[in-house]
Amino acid sequence: MRNRLKFAAEEKSKTMLQTVEAVIDLNGNIRLLEPLPVTKLSRVLVTLLEDAKPVSSARSNAASLLEFLCANRLPEAAKPSAEEIEAQIEEARNSWE
Repeated sequence: MRNRLKFAAEEKSKTMLQTVEAVIDLNGNIRLLEPLPVTKLSRVLVTLLEDAKPVSSARSNAASLLEFLCANRLPEAAKPSAEEIEAQIEEARNSWE
């Protein structure tokens, strides 16, 4: 019996919990807003959030942010040099004292 419990605990610890954003309609249908690769039958827990914000797209926030960052690159003139970065770090360190 002890070996069976140990094995069950080891198997459970290998399971990684995943959270994905979804919306649920008034009929109880759940639509995931980002990809969720599922390789086997799995249990899920559904938590309803009180503050439901409208969803503008089925894409994830990460994908939207990456697209925005790629389309809006920081101009070279706005990028600080290594020396400027070091000076800012040193100034921040000195302000803690």
